[in-house]
Order: sequence, then structure tokens, then C-alpha cells
Amino acid sequence: LVSLSQSNSLIRNTLLAITACHLRHMCPRILQHRIAEHFYQSLAIQDFQIALETPGKSLGQQGVNALLPAALLLNMIAFTLPHQDNGVEDDPKSSWVFSFREDRLGWLALQAGLRPLLISLSAYLEKTVAFLDPIMFGHGKAGWREIRKFQSLGIVPESWIRAFKLKNDSFSCESNNADQNDIFGPATIVLAYLRSIHPPQSTILLNWVFLTKIHGDLKSLLYNRDERALWLLGYWLGLMCRYEGIWWCERRVMRDYEAVRMRLHELHLGERAGVDGLYWKDMMQELEHAPVLTRRES
Repeated sequence: LVSLSQSNSLIRNTLLAITACHLRHMCPRILQHRIAEHFYQSLAIQDFQIALETPGKSLGQQGVNALLPAALLLNMIAFTLPHQDNGVEDDPKSSWVFSFREDRLGWLALQAGLRPLLISLSAYLEKTVAFLDPIMFGHGKAGWREIRKFQSLGIVPESWIRAFKLKNDSFSCESNNADQNDIFGPATIVLAYLRSIHPPQSTILLNWVFLTKIHGDLKSLLYNRDERALWLLGYWLGLMCRYEGIWWCERRVMRDYEAVRMRLHELHLGERAGVDGLYWKDMMQELEHAPVLTRRES
């Protein structure tokens, strides 16, 4: 990526932005770090928008190889918690889960954009994934190519299938139908795979595949605090809690995971009448255990 940055301003400005973001995270009270982060992030987003408006044929394989890692790095910047002088950013009650601001899911907008981006660049995706896997995960490691093999509910726990009322069909990233399967199915498949992975730090970006399954319908449900959508994102946040010491995500995943737990417990889902209550009791237990799952337990 550093070599690619010599000829690509998008990668160069994105790398400078995430470097400044890291400095701001380490020394949040130094104003210059925050200024540098906003400056280079704004330049990177301008370059990113230009690249998005460029036809794939004009971008070419090298342009796509720059666009996708830039999207990932910009997502990492958006995922970091902003600094607040009163120090309340780590309080679960300050999470978007309890907010009524219209922009409360603004941090997720860029993440959700990964899905249409991947679809639009599908002709170049195979080579780009082959280019990125060694950079992100190291040579010989399973990466995004491995997780893309799973497109059926065969690996999803039966309790999840019952709770989300899913049908055992196959799924496609190109599907835009708004039924239960297409809203929740792809996300549950990815979560079922991710929970089986023993989490060394080198595999953390593999978890980003989950965000490619958040499309408009699922994001709308999250915005309205639908309990099913909250459980899905909360379970993913719980899995992300297993990766300790990752500067750009640790504080957000711990805060928002706890916020989702608090919100769902307030709804007393396990006390609902009939089978729904039984299903939700099991689902809440699984949510509690997500941060401590190991490969052996999964």
C-alpha cells in the first residue's frame, strides 16, 4: 500500500489520515493531531468520491486495488470513537443505541457502503481480493476468499434460524429483495462463520465482511432499534470484543456491545409468551457469550 501511495493520492491521503487518527487516539488532547486527522480525512474522502464517480473501465485493476483498501481504511477511521472533552464517549448510555439524533448511525453509513461498492466492482473483485488477502492477513492465511464460499444456512445454528424465521436457501450479494431471508440471512451466515474463528489480531479485518451484509433494509431496522437487527449487530460487536488492544475499534465495540445488551435486556425479550420467549431466551444467552467464544467452544 505504501508503494501504491506513491502514484495514487487516494491511498496516500488515506494513509496520512489514519496515521493522524492513531496519533489522536494515543494523545487525544493534542489539538494538532485532531486537525491533521480532519484535514487528511477530508482530502481522502474527496479523492474517494472522485474514484467512486469514475467508471470501472477507467479505474482499471490498479485503481480498484487502491479503491477497496482505501474504503477499508476510511471505515476504520469512521469506526473510532470521536474524542469528547467531558470523557463520556466510553459510557454505553452515550452510544447511538440510546440516542435520538437523526444522524446517530452516521458512523455506519460508510460501512454500509461497502456492499454496493463490492457489487459495482464485481468484475475486478477476484484479483483485488487476491491482492489484498496477503496484505491484510499474511501469506498462506485464510482471508476474504474463504468466507465468500459460504452462501447457505448450513452453518447457522438452528436457534438462529428459528428466531429469525429463515428458510434454508442460498443467498447472493446481488439480491435486493426485502424478505426475512435477504435481510437477515447473509448476516447470520457470516456471523456463524466468524464465531468459529480463533481470533488472533491478524484476522480482525476478516470480520469486516459482516458490514458488507448491512444494506438499506437492515440499516433502517437498526435505525429504528428493531430487536432482531440490534441482536445481529450486537453479536458481531461481541465477537469483535475478543480482539484485545486494537486501537481503532476496541473502545467502540466494548461500548456499543454493552449498550445493545442493556437495550435488549430492557425489552425483556425472554419473557415473551410462547415460543418467541423461548427463542429469545436462548438468543440472549448467546449474545452474553459472544465475547468469550473460542474455536473449541463454537
